[in-house]
Amino acid sequence: MRRVRAVRKLTAALLALAAAWLAGAGAAAAPRYLSLHEAWALAEEHHPRMVEARRNLAALERELQQRENAYAPVVNLSIGGLSASVDPEGDWRWPSPSASLSASVKLPAGVTITLQATSPSLSSPSSSNNWRGSVQVQYPLFRSPELDGDAQALRQARQSLEAARRELEQRRDEVRAAVLAAMQAEQIAAARLRLAEAAYADAVASWELAQRQMALGIMTEAEYLAAQVDLLRAEQERLSAERAWQARRRELGDMLGLDDAFAYEFEDVLAVTAMPDPGDPEAAVERAVANSLTVWERRQSVETAEMQLAAERERSGLTAQLSATYTPRGAVDEQGPPNSQTPSRSVFRVDVSISYPLYDAGQRRLALQAREEAVERAREQLAQAEQDVRSRVADLFVQLEDARRDVEIASLDLRRAELEMAAVLRQAELAVAAAGQDDVERARRNVVRAELSYLEAVQRYQARWIELQRLQGPVPWEQLLGAAAGGEVWR
Repeated sequence: MRRVRAVRKLTAALLALAAAWLAGAGAAAAPRYLSLHEAWALAEEHHPRMVEARRNLAALERELQQRENAYAPVVNLSIGGLSASVDPEGDWRWPSPSASLSASVKLPAGVTITLQATSPSLSSPSSSNNWRGSVQVQYPLFRSPELDGDAQALRQARQSLEAARRELEQRRDEVRAAVLAAMQAEQIAAARLRLAEAAYADAVASWELAQRQMALGIMTEAEYLAAQVDLLRAEQERLSAERAWQARRRELGDMLGLDDAFAYEFEDVLAVTAMPDPGDPEAAVERAVANSLTVWERRQSVETAEMQLAAERERSGLTAQLSATYTPRGAVDEQGPPNSQTPSRSVFRVDVSISYPLYDAGQRRLALQAREEAVERAREQLAQAEQDVRSRVADLFVQLEDARRDVEIASLDLRRAELEMAAVLRQAELAVAAAGQDDVERARRNVVRAELSYLEAVQRYQARWIELQRLQGPVPWEQLLGAAAGGEVWR
């Protein structure tokens, strides 16, 4: 536990030095502070994957509304007879407008109701009663309403919308994990830049000393060239570290939608060193299969394929439709003379139409075979999707175990570096010092490098743990972040 606290103290000191250097190199204005949760909120608003997921969700909501409108009433009004003409004798035939109103609605039960009303002329008062109208009800016999084309399209639209909602929730955890990893990478890069700056400063001092010794003739040319090479190498490492840090900062800014990522100061996430227990593998597999969006989509595909097969079987058999039409009293009798103006009686007519395909050159059989094969493929894809999830969970448990061992190795390396620094400090405190200040600074930098390696090993474990939790459902971030204030490292 003391070693963990020592690691955190070294981390805090390193970040303080890095922040001081960055503040001196940056703008004069104080940077704006962003906590991890504030960065998450910005990423959920600006991250390209979140933006695309919201757009896809909005498009599917509109598509669902269009599919639902298939069962909404449709009313049309048309007016004709607005043309005028002149005959060879010069007589004009003026417009004689007429109006036609039609309305229809399709019910989820499969019933279609149609209303039609027509007035032949709106300009002639004498023909005000000369109109036609009817009400018709149609219902397909021997057909399941849920297998209707509009019903299946509506079902598919609802499934697509549900999949988009699930994907949006999963994208949220995905983006949070990416932001946390980007902040960790940026702060590690800043710490390495600070190390490179310190190493470069030492190389400059050594080069200046080498120049003085060369002038006094107490250094060989080979030693002089070696000091120059060390200076150039340290300068190259400093420039590489600076470019790496700038790249990490820009990537983080792009995730958060920041115009100037260098004008911000971010919460210290290197203190998040928790290594939560991954839990029981069997329970994790069951939760992952139940939560998998791919598995859910494959199950929906199986149901859809089975419904399409049932619909194909219905279409391959007897087709019958019941139609009932009512013509109210006062409408023109369509069965009478063409120009008859005599009012007719109210008419109620029932029609039944039946059809059966006697010969189609085997098209029905081929269509059924194609649907049956589609069902089999859908079931195989479902089984494969479930197996893929199980394999991924098992692989993540193996990776977590490997990552835990890497953390243990990095922890031992850190402990060794601390012991070596303690030995150098004792040598420097002797009456006749056996180690100089350069040796002390070099040992301290070795400790910091070992600490950074330890933190990177912990972050690799955390990344695998987050991925495992994402497979099972919403990530319990409190298990990871709650230990930042003093939680134990899991062994």
